[in-house]
Amino acid sequence: QYKKLTESTIAQMETAASREIVDSLIDNYVQLSYALLMENLADVETDSIIIDLYYMLTPEQKEEVFAQVAPERWETEGMKKVFEKYQAELRTAPGQPYTDIAALKQDSTSMKLSEVVGTADYVLVDFWASWCGPCRRLIPVLKDVYASQPKGRLQILSCSCDRDEDAWRQALEEEQMPWPQMREDEQYVCNDKYGVVGIPTTILIDKEGMIVARNPDEAELEQILWGE
Repeated sequence: QYKKLTESTIAQMETAASREIVDSLIDNYVQLSYALLMENLADVETDSIIIDLYYMLTPEQKEEVFAQVAPERWETEGMKKVFEKYQAELRTAPGQPYTDIAALKQDSTSMKLSEVVGTADYVLVDFWASWCGPCRRLIPVLKDVYASQPKGRLQILSCSCDRDEDAWRQALEEEQMPWPQMREDEQYVCNDKYGVVGIPTTILIDKEGMIVARNPDEAELEQILWGE
């Protein structure tokens, strides 16, 4: 059933006339796949569905899955990776202290998130990549919020997942983001520490180093910045 559902959804997405239709197809696919998963969760064959679906599940759905799957099922390679991502996400959920990360600046020297936390009332860490369409579409939104914020309320730190340094530098030239930039490489891997399974992923941290929100939308971000 899951295979047929996946194949059917992919076929419909290939002929979809708009981004809105694609989004609707994905939403419907996740709902149906999740229902199928939960109906058969005791069957170890559903491990493959968990691995496929994990990055599309809500925090509440993930919690329900992890509460019901037997511990020994997390020992296989694919399931172990999912489990580790989930644990990292729990450690960096709202209400938890931030986890420090380090990566490379444009001048190829390293910098840490801890160098930025505390320089404004809030720091928004944006995990992104040059090749990620949704990431690039988020940048103008962040620029607008950054430009209109009350003074000293928000600093942004972009952490790129690009392994292609030239593509990253070209994207920086095109986007002209007026805040600090850093990039992962083989030595500095940051996204695993925050359980990132899809980008863009944003983490909002307050001046005391506590995580306030994970993936806040524009309205939530503005409410935090202007609402206090």
